[in-house]
Amino acid sequence: MKTLDLKKQVKAMSSEELAENIKTSQKQLEDLAYAHAVSPLENPMQLGTLRKQVARLKTELHARVTVELEEKVKANNVTRESITEFLQKNAFLAPVNKKMVLRAIEKVNN
Repeated sequence: MKTLDLKKQVKAMSSEELAENIKTSQKQLEDLAYAHAVSPLENPMQLGTLRKQVARLKTELHARVTVELEEKVKANNVTRESITEFLQKNAFLAPVNKKMVLRAIEKVNN
């Protein structure tokens, strides 16, 4: 798959589709790596291509989750003291930690 085509497809996907595609691609990568360990692949460059595809998908999902996090932080008036409570109440498609919430608070307040 061409890089530009992949970028367009990734932008067009919903966040849920992205998360599902990441899981599928990671499983394919794991299977391919295992197959390569057992016997050489016909085209070993597939591993690198698939690894880069997973990275691109994760990058896009992270960007979307960051935007969603900033919106929720702004809407809920989250403070440093209420970060833990905020993280317990809200679910995100990608891992979100306290440091990310702190950055979002700083960005929203500036």
